[in-house]
Amino acid sequence: MELKTDLPDPTHMFQELYSQLNLPSDGIPSKQVQMVLARLKDLGPEHLEKLLAFLFLKIEENEENESIFCWLIGVLEDLVKSDLPSMIPSVMIDLQHALWPCLPNPSYKVKGAMAKLILSLGEGGYLCTDSAIVLIRFLIDECVKPLDDSTSDVTEVNDEKKKLKNLCLEILTDCVHNPCMAKLMWPMLLEYIAPDQYASISLILSFVLYLAEKLQHEEQDALDINYSECVLGTIIMPTGNRRTPTPQFLLLQLMVLSYSNNVSKNIRRSALQILSILHHQINKHLGKGWVLKIETLLNYMEGDGISCCQKFWEEKILLFLDYTLQCITKQKWIFHFLEDVIAQLRLGQGSSSEKSFLYQSWGIAQKLVDYKSSEDHLWTCLESINCKEKEECEGFAHGVGIWASGHLHEALDNLERMGMLIEKLHYGKMLYYLEVPTCKEMTWLLFLSYQKVLLLVPKEQLLPIVETEIVEKIVNCFTTSCPDVQIRREFIQSLLIAGEIMAQGKRFFFKTHLRRAATNHLLQILAVESKEDPDTSFCSDIMTALSYLGELYPPLNEEEIDLILSSCLKCVFSIPSTNDSLKGKSPVKTTMKSLSQKTIEALDNVIMTILESQPTPEITLRIFKHLSKWLGSENPVLRMGAMRLSQLLFSFYYTSEEVRILPCLGFFAGALVPRCFDQLPSIRHWASNTITSVLQGNQNNMLSVVTEKEGNNPLTDDVEAKASNLMPVDIAKLIFNYLPLRELLTFLYTASDCIVDRVTCPQSIVSVLRMVVEFNGARVKDEIPGLLTILVEMLHSLKDELVRKELTATIQQLTKLAPKIVVPCLLKNPLPYDKDIRELWRLFGNDACLAILVLPVLLRCNMGQKKETKLRLKSQDPILPVAKETQALWEVTAALEFKETLEGLEDKLFITYFLSLPQLSRVQASESEAQSPNELASYSSMEAGFKNFLELQGFHSAVVQMENTEVWKFLRNAQLVHIGVIHLCRSLVQFPEILNHNVLHSLLPFLKSVEHEYRMVCTALFSELLGCQEMGELEKNSMNTALKLEIERTKDINPIIEFLAVRALGNALVGLPKETPKRKKIIFKVLTEALCQACDPKVIEETLIVLGKFIPFLKTLKGHTVLRLVLQIRALLRDEITTIRLAAVTLYGHLLSFVNKKPVFVDQVEKSLGSLLILLKDNDPQVVKSSRIVLRDCSSFLRSEPLRELLENLQPEEEINFPQFYGKAYSLLMNECSENEDETLMSKAASAAEIRCFMEQQKMKISTTGSTKEFLHLL
Repeated sequence: MELKTDLPDPTHMFQELYSQLNLPSDGIPSKQVQMVLARLKDLGPEHLEKLLAFLFLKIEENEENESIFCWLIGVLEDLVKSDLPSMIPSVMIDLQHALWPCLPNPSYKVKGAMAKLILSLGEGGYLCTDSAIVLIRFLIDECVKPLDDSTSDVTEVNDEKKKLKNLCLEILTDCVHNPCMAKLMWPMLLEYIAPDQYASISLILSFVLYLAEKLQHEEQDALDINYSECVLGTIIMPTGNRRTPTPQFLLLQLMVLSYSNNVSKNIRRSALQILSILHHQINKHLGKGWVLKIETLLNYMEGDGISCCQKFWEEKILLFLDYTLQCITKQKWIFHFLEDVIAQLRLGQGSSSEKSFLYQSWGIAQKLVDYKSSEDHLWTCLESINCKEKEECEGFAHGVGIWASGHLHEALDNLERMGMLIEKLHYGKMLYYLEVPTCKEMTWLLFLSYQKVLLLVPKEQLLPIVETEIVEKIVNCFTTSCPDVQIRREFIQSLLIAGEIMAQGKRFFFKTHLRRAATNHLLQILAVESKEDPDTSFCSDIMTALSYLGELYPPLNEEEIDLILSSCLKCVFSIPSTNDSLKGKSPVKTTMKSLSQKTIEALDNVIMTILESQPTPEITLRIFKHLSKWLGSENPVLRMGAMRLSQLLFSFYYTSEEVRILPCLGFFAGALVPRCFDQLPSIRHWASNTITSVLQGNQNNMLSVVTEKEGNNPLTDDVEAKASNLMPVDIAKLIFNYLPLRELLTFLYTASDCIVDRVTCPQSIVSVLRMVVEFNGARVKDEIPGLLTILVEMLHSLKDELVRKELTATIQQLTKLAPKIVVPCLLKNPLPYDKDIRELWRLFGNDACLAILVLPVLLRCNMGQKKETKLRLKSQDPILPVAKETQALWEVTAALEFKETLEGLEDKLFITYFLSLPQLSRVQASESEAQSPNELASYSSMEAGFKNFLELQGFHSAVVQMENTEVWKFLRNAQLVHIGVIHLCRSLVQFPEILNHNVLHSLLPFLKSVEHEYRMVCTALFSELLGCQEMGELEKNSMNTALKLEIERTKDINPIIEFLAVRALGNALVGLPKETPKRKKIIFKVLTEALCQACDPKVIEETLIVLGKFIPFLKTLKGHTVLRLVLQIRALLRDEITTIRLAAVTLYGHLLSFVNKKPVFVDQVEKSLGSLLILLKDNDPQVVKSSRIVLRDCSSFLRSEPLRELLENLQPEEEINFPQFYGKAYSLLMNECSENEDETLMSKAASAAEIRCFMEQQKMKISTTGSTKEFLHLL
């Protein structure tokens, strides 16, 4: 198709040509399109403006058609390249203005076409006017845009982005280097200096630096910025709305870039170089000195300083900023800088490092500005901070600290507002107008801020207010805070710094309750931190803080000192237990990780602080008491640590100005002596020198304080070989010479308490104790009770035989020195004596010298005591033997080997043994309580001791007889003790040497003792002695007294004693002289009373037997006495006990010889007739035999001839037909009742009724008349 080109109106021509185009969809021009384009170019020179207007109209119409849009832009590019004469500046300016609406098109192809068009404009020199600024901004914006992460779906798009970015960069580079465009680019590029554009910040800075250096050399004022022609601002807005940065904002942005750790070294260098060039543009007060500061920073950077220490570089930048603002004297300028910092923080942009710098910049500006701080500034900082980023928090805190260094009270007021805000958050109050961090984060931030204030503010300003304005606020805030690990540790650091400042200033802590609260918080945290890993715990910082608080006045009281020391020592020494032992390689040879050097030094500071504030002996003692608890630890590391601290304690004390003698030297020496024999050579070495210095009261032998190099490590092998350890005798002499006697007991007790078999040498320690006692000799008499307590406790706890021998030797030595003190002390041990105490008593018995000393004390008698010849029986109770003394005597006597040891003590010893015999019965355990081994052993010693006593005196036959009669078997039975005593007495009666006058004289009072056991054994003894004629002749007075007392015992409440007393009366018939008939009548009367009043079957039986033996010795007997006995015997004829029946029948027969035929006696005989007849059928033959004899004797008293004849015909051995016999007797009795109704009727009827009842029980036939009269008689 042929084109029509001869149209008169060019617009119609352009329309006609455009209508003939057929643009392909792929945007590649065809041959026809090329021809049309060539024709349009030909028409351009004549109608350029109309052509451009037509093209922009079509561009607007095809804005959404990417291909046509790009082709039209290409047409414009070709027109620009054609360099038509009609392209005058005004036309080009209009062209550029017309291009502005096309720039925001999102298509990368369109943007590419626009970039090429701008390139063509630049090549043609058309970008030198102000209208080109928008186009250049377009290029810059595209260059600074970051590329997205490429994926498979958008790879093509990213390629287009890269191409566009590279193209724009190339064009922009040409523009920057174009001399004609320098003034156009400046200061526009300054708008793009922003830390948030890291992707292209290096490019921007390079362009700015190039332009600045170029313009600096061209004209003097070329770099000046005419702010009157610029839109000023500080806030970085999206493209097209940027503002020319103010000098304050420009300074801030370049300083941020210099500070940030997220940019490269070149970027930092460029930022500093730009600052150096623009120093006059920032402020006229920044002169050569300021430029020299920048050069110093650049030189440091060139020396690779940043890579070595980023923290140091950051400090340099902050100092440089501080110097910069100080050089600028205008307060308004600094205030605008402060506003720019706050505005930047409100955006919340930048990395943690940059925001940290902004907070610190805020603090520097606040410090230098004289305007009162706005509360909004603080809230802005709190709202913008990200507390999860530690760097930001530390930057904020550092900024507050810098601020406080210039305006302390203002900064503290704002921190107090933070505290009030935290309190509201803690109690759950909503803050609708603020978006601040959480309560925990705010608390942590507040503690950090107070730390920076304490670090950055001059000490002389802090000292007057640190207690009330800082420490109190910190403690109160922690009291209401949540127990978070991070908060606890920041609280520790805060108090640590505050305490150090107050301690250095020697301040007086006016609010003691505040210090107490802070101390309690620290101790609570210490208890928690001690359980943490030693590498990460803050225990050392806590103890350091405590030491600072302890330096302040007033000094700590005793309660606070004890609490602090116990907590700190427990923290340091409470390490996890290990399985390491002292076998093989010592665990202390390895690294002592648990007790870190830092922690030990902190503990040293605590102890030294307490002692320095109160360098008194009492405080030294209090500190050492806490350390002594760890000196005996089985863990070698803990012992070494405690020993080292003890040495340090005494070293410091003896170097103080006023050294006084330490109190309780015994405690000090007692705790250190066991360490002189420790298994670790290093501990032995330290302890030996320390105890020498402590006792001598000087520092001549004190080892120097453990050096930092040595730390807690043990001594080397060479040092161990050279260690000057003291021998036991040396220590004993040292204690003897320097330790006051009043401290001896404390020393011994403490030393014995610190003996541990696994970590010390007990034998050496006990040797020291023994030699100390030996050296002191009689001086220790007053201390013997306490010494024995200690020695006995050691004897119980230590099992090594050599050690026990040393202990027993010491006790023996004390016994020889003062037996009257030692023996009562040993008697204080509880019964039954344990094995160790029994062995001591036996040792005394084995040693003849000791036995001679001990036995009199145990017996409570004097060796020179005269024997009494006159019996004096006092009314009061005699002195009873003590159970503890008695058991001790058993043990000592059982071990005796020589008779001479008993000389003069035989009687007293026998009496004590004799009276203690009932105790042996306790060996028989009851069903509910078993005897302990110690009790069994004690009773066994009793038996062995008594036998040994008799053997030593030559009474072997008595021992044999006792064995034959099984005396000890009876004595062990509580029910048969009296029988055992009786057999024992029978064995001893043949030896008057034993039962001599003194023995009898001493035992007689015990017949009246309140203790039934003593009454029982003495009653048994004298019951046997009263039956001995020889004894009666030898000890007539004693026996008479004994008889009187035995008569009293017949009324004893104890049936066994009553039984023995009755037996004694019976034996007295044989033992008493024959010429005492009056006394025999008295005895008979007593026996009669006893029979009538006795209730116990054994007493009744024994009384019947004794009466039966006694009556034959009587010539006459009063009738009422006989009648009384008969009445009592009648009741016993039918007793259940056979022996009682036998004794009653026998005694009844004896009484018949004193009975006459008076009616009263006949009546009693007839009443007894039934019981006697029934006894004929008794199971016991002796009872039957005796009953037959008595019945025959009774027959003479009967009035009935048939009945008398029946009884007289009874033969001793004759068999009886009992049914027939009883039937006949019954009939005869009943007949007598029917025929003779006299005064004997009731007696006969009673006997008949008794026989009838017995026959019915035996189921025998009874022949009766059945008459009413017979029935009435039986009733």
